[in-house]
Amino acid sequence: MTAEPRGLHAPFTDAVLRAIPLGALLVGDDGRVVAANPQFATVCGIEGVDLSAGASAEPIAEAMTRLLPDLDMGSVRALRSQFVRKAELKLRDGRTLRRSRQPIDTGDARLGVLWLVEDITGQRRYEDDLHRHIEALGELARDRAEFAARTSHELRTPLATVLTFCELLADPAAGTLSTAQREYVDTIRRGAQRMQDMADGLLHRYAEAATAPPAYAPLDPGPLLTRLVADTAPRAARGGVFLSLDLPAAAERPPLVADADRLERALAALLDNAVKFTPAGGAVAVTARPRDGGAHDGELPSPGWRFTVRDDGIGIPKEFQEEVFTEFVRAPNARRGPYPGTGLGLNDVRDAVRVHAGTVSVHSAEGHGTAMEVWLPAAGPPGAGTSRNTGTTRNDEVPGTDPA
Repeated sequence: MTAEPRGLHAPFTDAVLRAIPLGALLVGDDGRVVAANPQFATVCGIEGVDLSAGASAEPIAEAMTRLLPDLDMGSVRALRSQFVRKAELKLRDGRTLRRSRQPIDTGDARLGVLWLVEDITGQRRYEDDLHRHIEALGELARDRAEFAARTSHELRTPLATVLTFCELLADPAAGTLSTAQREYVDTIRRGAQRMQDMADGLLHRYAEAATAPPAYAPLDPGPLLTRLVADTAPRAARGGVFLSLDLPAAAERPPLVADADRLERALAALLDNAVKFTPAGGAVAVTARPRDGGAHDGELPSPGWRFTVRDDGIGIPKEFQEEVFTEFVRAPNARRGPYPGTGLGLNDVRDAVRVHAGTVSVHSAEGHGTAMEVWLPAAGPPGAGTSRNTGTTRNDEVPGTDPA
């Protein structure tokens, strides 16, 4: 860079460098400083080095080299290299700098090099802390899973004994019980059954976590839903709940790439909840529709299937519509009523939806029923069959959820 262009453009060059929030140093092709902003010396910690126009750039490199730990030749080469575009430098004082270089060319002529330096110490410390927290949470999750599995296993035997004796006591052949005694036995049986269901659920979750990744394959959701509804129909009829299924014709059902077992368990959990929380005289409607995706289709990101389970039940209070997807969490109106449960069902649904890269949403109001909607991409998650995937989080929904 000649003296004439420097003289003509010096005010402009200085103004540009001062406007850059990073430390900036412009070196000409002759190895001399063209311009530098005040931030460069401050960030690098070389306030005593000459950064004036025309000064040699070599003392600058030497001063920065002295800031590096002894024998860190990799950082020395990265600092002084004319070829390494970006590098991170660990300094003696514990700071971390990111330096980058950008050649300044005009046509075929090299005018110089712009060096940018940024102090990223805080960012790196934050990332290191975050990694440590993630590792700690992972260890905590593993410990919790192991504890839950062991505890559940130890509980199952005594609970089975309690349930067996409840049945023996309730058997007329064992003797006649008074009304109060029958109520006591029923209360014991319901409590023991609820605890056993929770223990079984915990064991199932722990066993599934240790299994192979999801087995994705194309399937027709129609037969799966038909079987689920048929299996649930007797229980719905006993409770006076009308149960319906709305499916497209077989010819209008494109395949869905999914893990059949996980999908079936998720939909079964939604159907079980709908029937359980719907009083006699109410209705539960199950609907499945293929969707094209795109902006014209409710802003769904891609072609897929939408499953809806709608009921006339007790509903979910607005402030609990995210929390109910957390394991062991049940809404207050569910805990108050005669509704057995472990608080694991919707958590399982969310996990199943996530491994399919899908979304689940809840639309409900206390006392006015609930509609649970699941959307799954028709092609399955990216890399289906080779990796475990996570779902998306959208707008006002819980992780892995989708607005209507």
